[in-house]
Amino acid sequence: MASDQFSIKDFKGSEEEMSIKSVLGIICTKTVSPVPKFLNLVIKNSNAVAGKSFSDASVYLRLNHESGEAASYISKFPECGLVYMKDILNSSVLEDFQKRGVDAIEMHSDVCRQPFVALLGFLRGREQHERSLRRLITSTLPTSGNKETQIIVALAHHLFSQLVPGKEYEVDKYAKQLPTTCGCGCKANICAGNTSLGSEMTWHGRVDILLNNTVVVALGKEQTDKCEEEDDDASCEPERKQRKIETGKKCNICVEVNTSRRHENVLLDQKVLEQIIAEAITNGFAQVNSNRSALSHFLIPTIGTTSDHVSICLYDPENDILLYIKEQLELWSPGTKKNQLNVFTIIVIWIFLNFTFLTRKNFAAIVDLDKSGLHADLKQDLYYYKKARAKENFISSTTNEALWKTIVEQPRVPKEPTKDDPPVVKT
Repeated sequence: MASDQFSIKDFKGSEEEMSIKSVLGIICTKTVSPVPKFLNLVIKNSNAVAGKSFSDASVYLRLNHESGEAASYISKFPECGLVYMKDILNSSVLEDFQKRGVDAIEMHSDVCRQPFVALLGFLRGREQHERSLRRLITSTLPTSGNKETQIIVALAHHLFSQLVPGKEYEVDKYAKQLPTTCGCGCKANICAGNTSLGSEMTWHGRVDILLNNTVVVALGKEQTDKCEEEDDDASCEPERKQRKIETGKKCNICVEVNTSRRHENVLLDQKVLEQIIAEAITNGFAQVNSNRSALSHFLIPTIGTTSDHVSICLYDPENDILLYIKEQLELWSPGTKKNQLNVFTIIVIWIFLNFTFLTRKNFAAIVDLDKSGLHADLKQDLYYYKKARAKENFISSTTNEALWKTIVEQPRVPKEPTKDDPPVVKT
């Protein structure tokens, strides 16, 4: 039975109810692992004013220092400001469910019930979705297929969309070799559409997945080094071995990537991180611009994902607050060889996919946070971000020739001489 065919009463006293209560008991009260923490990021500089595509985004970050609740990001990193996930949450409804389960929301409106029904239904049918995900993620593709597209389709149809009421999603209709039906054997139609964000004057491009026309999901694509493309020349040094975040000083903070386990660090790659941040910022503006009454002053999520891990970026475009998850989450339970999804991670994802109901509004008003600095950096160009939209079709003019064609010619007219001008010497 599909999750949208369930009612909340079907889960009273169920294993699914107990699982959610157990995880929420940790998320709503704990500040230690595995509960996510978020870094309060400041942008030192970026190319946000250059009208670049998401894949060409450049973002240099400065880690903030906060007295009191500071902790080490990675052992090699300096101390930085942290935000605990429990503080971001709309804790009343989650704590109520944690204590009373289905009884806590049975009499609430559909807005309250339906996110819980979606999660409970997904957990009840989890084994079926796990089989579909494993088949699509690990299977050998036919010659006409594309592995990245197959992973996007798998995660969109059998994971992320299952955790929101209505299961509404779109994958980029221009994705390479996009299938029309799901290849796991369920034969479901794949929902493809216009996933474009931004404008010619802002960061822009097509995102991999758009959920409920609101939340972006970006597939972290492993950066291929030139030396790997050229017969794996062992003498060639990979171009990207480090993820850099700049401090307020001139030194760079670096984390060495173990190249034998690079697939586990894709979401920590510098270019992938920059792209996720650019998509999160642009989508934040686009969503508030389109639906201010519903989305104003929320931390709007963007999810970075691979077939193994998930990261979360949050941006409030009105208060200019940028948060990024401290550590990526494991999508599969450790030691299961991708046999079982990690229920803890699933519930964290579910919370942020349903952020308008399950997280605080205007979080910046109750917690002293540093602004990202993007507004100040953009200055008058902030106007373009405040006009950005989702699903806008435009042609990006990025070539030098196109740039010259857009320049308005303004002839220089000689000014009238004044008494302060130096005398004209005739020869």
